[in-house]
Amino acid sequence: MAEVLVSVVLEKLGSIILDGLEQEVRLVTGVKKEIKILTNTLIIIKGVLEDAEAKQVKNEAVKVWLEEFKDISYDAEDILDEWCTRSLIPDRQQPNLNASIIKQVRSYLFNLLSCFKPIVIRHGIGMNIKELNERLVDIIEKKQSFKLNKIRSNAIRRIPSIAVPDVPQIYGRVEDKNILINKLLSESSAPSLHVPVISIVGTGGFGKTTLAQLILKEEKVIASFEKIIWVCVSDPFLVENVAKEIIQQVKGNVPDTFGRQTLHKNLSECVQGRRFILVLDDVWSFPSKEWLQLKNALDCGAATSRIIVTSRSVRVAKMINSSYTHSLEKLSDDDCWSLFKCIAFSEREDYLGTFEDIGKKISKKCKGVPLAVRVIASTMCLKTTKQEWREVLASNIWDVEEEGEGFLPSILLSYYALPSYLKQCLMYFAVFPKDAIILKKEMIRLWMAQGYLGSNGSEDLEMTGKDYFDNLAMLSFLQDFEKDDKGNIISCKMHDLMHDFVQFLTKTETIILEKEEVISSIKVRHLCGRDLNWSYIYEQKNLRTLRRFQDWGYYCQLKSLHQLKCLRVLSLSCYQFEELPSGVERLVLLRYLDLSYNNRLKELPESVCNLVNLQTLILNDCRSFISLPEGIGKLSNLRHLQLDGCEFNNSGKLSYFPSGIGRLSRLRTLDVFIVGNLDAQEKNKEKGCTIRELKLLNHLQGHLEIAGLRQVGNVGEAAHAELKKKEKLLSLKMDFGLEGEKEEDDEMDFEILEGLQPHINLENLMINNYEGIRLPDWILSLSNLTYLSLWRLSGCLELPALGKLPSLEFLYLEELKSVKRLGCEFYGLDDETFGNHNQEQQQVVVIFPKLKELLLENMQGLEEWDLPFQNCIDFLPNLRKLTIQNLQRLQVLPALGNLKSLEKLKLRDIEGLKRSSFSGISTMSDDKRGEPITTPSVNVLFPVLKSLKLYGNVGVLNSSWSPFLREDDYPNLNYFGIYGSSQSSLPQGFSLLTSIQKLKFVICEFLDFGPDDLKHLTMLEQLYIDSCPILAKRFRREGEISSSCSHSYKIDILEEYSWSDVNVHNGFYCDNCEVTSSF
Repeated sequence: MAEVLVSVVLEKLGSIILDGLEQEVRLVTGVKKEIKILTNTLIIIKGVLEDAEAKQVKNEAVKVWLEEFKDISYDAEDILDEWCTRSLIPDRQQPNLNASIIKQVRSYLFNLLSCFKPIVIRHGIGMNIKELNERLVDIIEKKQSFKLNKIRSNAIRRIPSIAVPDVPQIYGRVEDKNILINKLLSESSAPSLHVPVISIVGTGGFGKTTLAQLILKEEKVIASFEKIIWVCVSDPFLVENVAKEIIQQVKGNVPDTFGRQTLHKNLSECVQGRRFILVLDDVWSFPSKEWLQLKNALDCGAATSRIIVTSRSVRVAKMINSSYTHSLEKLSDDDCWSLFKCIAFSEREDYLGTFEDIGKKISKKCKGVPLAVRVIASTMCLKTTKQEWREVLASNIWDVEEEGEGFLPSILLSYYALPSYLKQCLMYFAVFPKDAIILKKEMIRLWMAQGYLGSNGSEDLEMTGKDYFDNLAMLSFLQDFEKDDKGNIISCKMHDLMHDFVQFLTKTETIILEKEEVISSIKVRHLCGRDLNWSYIYEQKNLRTLRRFQDWGYYCQLKSLHQLKCLRVLSLSCYQFEELPSGVERLVLLRYLDLSYNNRLKELPESVCNLVNLQTLILNDCRSFISLPEGIGKLSNLRHLQLDGCEFNNSGKLSYFPSGIGRLSRLRTLDVFIVGNLDAQEKNKEKGCTIRELKLLNHLQGHLEIAGLRQVGNVGEAAHAELKKKEKLLSLKMDFGLEGEKEEDDEMDFEILEGLQPHINLENLMINNYEGIRLPDWILSLSNLTYLSLWRLSGCLELPALGKLPSLEFLYLEELKSVKRLGCEFYGLDDETFGNHNQEQQQVVVIFPKLKELLLENMQGLEEWDLPFQNCIDFLPNLRKLTIQNLQRLQVLPALGNLKSLEKLKLRDIEGLKRSSFSGISTMSDDKRGEPITTPSVNVLFPVLKSLKLYGNVGVLNSSWSPFLREDDYPNLNYFGIYGSSQSSLPQGFSLLTSIQKLKFVICEFLDFGPDDLKHLTMLEQLYIDSCPILAKRFRREGEISSSCSHSYKIDILEEYSWSDVNVHNGFYCDNCEVTSSF
């Protein structure tokens, strides 16, 4: 890390000279000479830094020397950053004529007070550089005594792109897993325990957490518990935090404030009667009093609940009275080799013969620790010669565990193999608490703020950061990845041993404060605290990072922020304040400012626009936010302006963007862009910006919402936005405003939309509140489009041939009240296709080839929907989920039974439905030549349908399926539900459904049938009855079950009475059923 710091400082020293700034420093005698001395000294020291990095683990004196040098390097960077920043500020101090008089005066006063006079700046840098040179004299002398040498680096200089190793199986833990699953599912437990505790104990890195995760993925475990809860326990154990996390996972929210007694009462009620499994992961200690409080609350759960505790300490397992303690042992040599081989040769099996002998010896040195095997095997993926493999095997670092801090040698070896630019990125993970979920995008922007990704703002630093993050993931420094549907990492965690390691390397620089305490070191650069109001924090004048835990309910004072002049990162997420704390605008080196989840913040002061280095400004979920500063266009380095969750389109909310935002040409993230002014009050109508300001924002990435499109002044303006040039924009939402908001010609909306053609790379498109009668043709050119949502297109009479879109996977059509027919035009079928339907050699036409999910909702005018299946036409071959709701005029459903991939079908409020062509027999469709086409029948209807849900009035399907159902149809239907029905009996044909495993009835007031009506359901596992009074009586008679079925299934009964908001939960068993009743 020190090596990278030196490189950054040298780069900035060089830029001072190259940019001609030396012309000013000459005015101060000797400054140029001092810069030259500093440059030469840093070059000399840089040469031995890799040797010092390697020796610091064993030699404490070298570690101290390295820390002293890094301290000087940090100070040098701060001095040079401030020098460069102060030279930029005068260029941005012109008054904003659009701002109010008061704001202009405030801005002027701030500029007057905060900016140094040129002579003061020049004198200051000269004195500071001279002081740095004096401090470096001692560093040079000590370097000689340590005999540090310039060595040939073994670090990987370039890491190729390799996927994160995916270990397809568990090695050496199958027996452990089976034993623990049997203990979890066993009904027997110690008589003195209500909820038994099972402890998994083992050395760090043995895979306790991984084993627990694997157990919870087993289907029989999932099916046996009502709720699965996972809590990472901090050290020290804080019972309030654990209780809140459990409540959060069970109920979805936690009240802001609790007394301890109230908290435990809420926890007791939260788990009352529930059959849950709770994992308390990585427990170091349990104060007996706090544990008893927590355990007493958890004992209110069902007796069949289970608690799993993972810990390194047998003492912890004994202290909590575990009913069973499972000791996890080290892996055998064979299992270590199997795991090593799976990772190290995952994409190069041809290397196995060459390196097998050396590889077995390396895996044996891991001494049976799975984490050690994973880390070193990931590093060996990148080594391609026998000499490199031999050097790893022969390294004396394998013996460091006995002498040093107890770190796994494999971690050290892998760390030393990293290039310097990755070392500093890895060490920054120390600013996050243990077990924290780390978002990839957030980490990349934090790295960027620290300068780890380079200083050239015109480059794609985000892509560099993505590569760095993926490299660390691939090398097994990170774990527990969450990925998107494309396999890209979204978030991760860091193993606690790895976290201990990075904290060791940064222990004088990075600190995490769980409680208010005196900070012993004065060299802290990065701090994460539970409460940033603690006064001791502001004694750390050299802080570069100040962030807080993601907790709710804190109010912010932070009166001393202005003292932290070196801050690059300030995260005040979840703090509640109406005005930005005074002093933030004076943090001129700030690059990352997070103000998210603040429900009181309304606006930012104009002085924020003097933060000329700011790269990331986060205002997500600031629900009361109403205006950005008028001078925001001054923030020329801004790359990410996040406004997701801020409310607009409502009075008193964010209603306009200030003019000048189009000057932010480096922007990568802009969640929303508002055209004009959405405020209905005329007094603000003159404010706002035109859509033209999007023209230069060609680096926009990810998602963009454009609101207020009906306020585009003329058709030409839309084309000037040049959306077609924004090739990295993947998701676009176009909102024309409230329906009927402005009386315009329908053609105006169409021409505006036509001028907003996006780049062909677009993947997601949403169009809202559009009143044109048709959609532009460019939609059909979006060959990469996977998601399309059309909402409230009130004037649209027909849809384009969306069936031709080759990549479309999700299609949502909602509130298209003027569309009357979905037929051939919608699918892109023409006369030629139908004219040749009898030709044997006709090529098959595939309609919606990749569509997985289709929603038709609130299409009040839809009268006809056809699926004209023919031998030459394949409709929706990959459709998995279909939802049809609130189509009151639709009288006939098309041949849905022919959809060969459909797994989930939901029908709701289709009250006009008179018949269905599920079977493909009852509907005759005329082609364009006037000839009837008979839809071909299939052998089995809905061959893979797994879930069928009927809501409300579904017309003829309320009472009978007989015309549309045969004995062998629906062979895989395992879930069936009826919701909100007024029928008194099951529909005719229900007895032909024989594969149902879960049956659900909700709010069916008059529905009446008995257990005998279910005897054909020989695979039934669960019957759920909610707010169905007649059924409840039928299936629960004074605690006895009336049933003649020959197999066992579970019955859940929930009855809600108006006189009580309290649910009393009872459970009991019978010979053939388990009944759970809640009333």
